[in-house]
Formats: sequence, structure tokens, C-alpha cells
Amino acid sequence: MHLFLLRHGQTDANASGILQGQQATSLNATGYAQAARLAQRMMTLTPPVEVLVTSDLLRAMQTAEPIARALGLDMVVDQMWRERGFGDMEGRTLGALEIWRTASGTIDPPGGESSAVFRRRVREALASVAERFATRQAVAVVTHGGVIRAALHLLQSGLLPAAERQEPPVRDPVPNGSILHLTLDDSGAWSTVRVNDAAHLQGLATVLDAG
Repeated sequence: MHLFLLRHGQTDANASGILQGQQATSLNATGYAQAARLAQRMMTLTPPVEVLVTSDLLRAMQTAEPIARALGLDMVVDQMWRERGFGDMEGRTLGALEIWRTASGTIDPPGGESSAVFRRRVREALASVAERFATRQAVAVVTHGGVIRAALHLLQSGLLPAAERQEPPVRDPVPNGSILHLTLDDSGAWSTVRVNDAAHLQGLATVLDAG
């Protein structure tokens, strides 16, 4: 199976340094342009995407809509792929370092999901896709920066089985509208093909932050 984890397009909160978490924020004009570019890119992938899953948060569903139209697929909405709950920190304007520390799981926000609980949810979401769509060659999931970083952490730390000779992926900041391309082999081992692939977004604004 080829699994494409797609980060949603930009929101005003992204551009302003506001930690969104599970808030119902909408794409801005740049975000819609990123979603359109992402939809065009998804049409070129091999093998072609057969299933499109999306987080139930508004910004993810708005990103998934043009992809669904381009690929002629229905959206499978799954709240397991929503962003981490940041509790009391949601809606706050944070500095870049504080956002990174919170989003990357370095600290646990008051009233939010702990790093352990969040990463367990992401691991279960990955297992669910692998089991539910086991007969499909390629699945795309529209999700969030924190989820993608958690998936990379699971691979980097060995909490997800990795294929032999697979180098641990680097958890760089995740651009809006970018692609993480993973594969899952018959033994249940994961491989990283592309990380933070945003070649289709050249010329558009990029914000490297959480949510």
C-alpha cells in the first residue's frame, strides 16, 4: 500500500501564528490555492489514489473537496485524523519556538491531549487505514501538521515497524499542502518515500507551523 498523508492548506490562524488544534478554522485564499495545486498533483501520482480519507475538521475537509472532485472519489471522513487537542492553548497566538515545542510534543498543553495519547491515536489511525483498505494500492489522507509529525516520530523512534535498511525520517516543519509518502509492505513494515514534498506549491506562500 502507498499512503499519502496530506497537510491541509493554509488558514489565517496559520499565517498569524495562532495554535488551532481542533478549532473549526477555514482555509484562507492562499489555502484554497494550495488545495487546488495539491488536487492537481494528486492526479499525477502512481499508483493512482483509490481512497480519499479526511479529518473531520473544516480546514481539512475544505482541502479534500477539490481532491475528491479531481479524482472522482467520495470523501471518507474520520475524526481519528484530526489535529491534536491543545486544550487551553488553542486560539492563542504563540511565538514560533513555543508553537514548535507544543506541536512537536515536547510539552503537554493544559487540558489537551498528552503526547502519549495523541501518538497512540495516530498509530491507531494508521493501523485502521492499513486494515480497512488492505486491498487498495494507494490511499490519501488529508490531515494536519501535528498528525504528520507524530507519524514521523513513530517511525523515527521505532514505535512503527520500519523496513530493513530504512533510514529514520527527519521531522522537519511540515508545510501547508505538502505530501508525506509512505509505503506499507506485506510484512507490515513501513518505508518513507518522500517527506514534506511541496514541489507543486512553488510560488505560493508557505508557513511552517502547527495545526
